Amino acid sequence: MDEGLSARLLIVVREHLRAIGYAVFGVAVFITSLAVTFPYAATLSALLKPLNLSLSSSGQGISLPLGASLSDVRLVSLQPAAPFEVESPDVTLAPALGALLLGEPGVRVHAQLYGGALRATVYRRSGGVGVNFSLDDVGLARMAALRAMGADVLGRLSGWGRAQLTANDPMAASGEIDFRTADLTIRVAQGVEPIRLGNVEGTLTLDRGALQITKLDGHGPDGAIEGHGTLTLGPDAQQSSVDLRLVIEPSAEGRRRLGVLFGLLPHPPGAQPYVLTGPMLSPSIS
Repeated sequence: MDEGLSARLLIVVREHLRAIGYAVFGVAVFITSLAVTFPYAATLSALLKPLNLSLSSSGQGISLPLGASLSDVRLVSLQPAAPFEVESPDVTLAPALGALLLGEPGVRVHAQLYGGALRATVYRRSGGVGVNFSLDDVGLARMAALRAMGADVLGRLSGWGRAQLTANDPMAASGEIDFRTADLTIRVAQGVEPIRLGNVEGTLTLDRGALQITKLDGHGPDGAIEGHGTLTLGPDAQQSSVDLRLVIEPSAEGRRRLGVLFGLLPHPPGAQPYVLTGPMLSPSIS
């Protein structure tokens, strides 16, 4: 090849590389500047407000490389009929990819939560709010929402799922959740031995106010459980109802420890399922 032609080709390649480098540098500067000035907390608060949820914190700082760090965060329900709150000592926020590139409101969340962790992406979608999330080793005993329902629960919860929430029509919510517990223990009444369910796995599907329990399997020191059914969600726990089939196969230790509780049931535990129907907080059992 002619030396002159080779030199000209080299110049062209260098010019293109220079242009590509400038473009990459420009995009990097744009994304960095946008991320630094992105209104993280305000965007998340705006996404949650139509769902009657309020977000507050005691302080905000910068989280490198991109994001903000909030301290002493509280998420509170503004619905008097269904009060609850979630607290975290440290929450990191970052813009979701769509928020940076397309200008759509969306925030990625990483929170310390009751000894475990929550990761989520909250974004606006089709007039509502979408959420993708995962939970890792969250302590159930410290969850105020469970205590508000009168539940006395110990153990740790992990899981993942997605949900599509609509502000003006709570019954139009949809989603899927897979969960598992470790060392799950439930006390159903004072003076009665707690039920040690141990490791429980479940799959839930939410559609138009009905929470379908398509899988519920567990085993622990007191025996094994298997169930399926439906929770029909109302404005609060007192107005929600349950229709659940539950099979309990107690271990020898479970029969010894929980004999008093089993004696209160309509039939001995075994292959015949228990049928729970009626209000979620006080269902009838047959």
